[in-house]
Amino acid sequence: MLMASVEMAPAQLSVEITKLTQSGGTLRVALYKPGAKFGKTTPDFYKNIAINQPGNQVVSFEVPPGTYAVAVYHDLNDNNKMDRNLIGYPKEPFGFSNNYRPTVAAPDFEDCAFQLTEKGATISISLID
Repeated sequence: MLMASVEMAPAQLSVEITKLTQSGGTLRVALYKPGAKFGKTTPDFYKNIAINQPGNQVVSFEVPPGTYAVAVYHDLNDNNKMDRNLIGYPKEPFGFSNNYRPTVAAPDFEDCAFQLTEKGATISISLID
């Protein structure tokens, strides 16, 4: 008996990023599936958007339905890394799905996880400056 792999049709995920207050640099949006080391490894999907002027941005992904988490930061100096202060807190605007606000440590995948159905979804992330 042959087993066929059933591929699910992609769903649209729209990520609205708010509180983008500075122009210049690149908005780096990373989408992770479960099992990845959230925020510490190469994301499963990502987009980089040049920021010419401040204001809300919408970034769209076409991905299979499932559970995901998003991490985003505004790379103001375009050095392709999140700059941090002496105690490790980000010096550049950042945010996570579910608008998770870290207190002491970076979030786990479960803190930011959401379900994307075949109907698609729109989520909003407010940057922390």
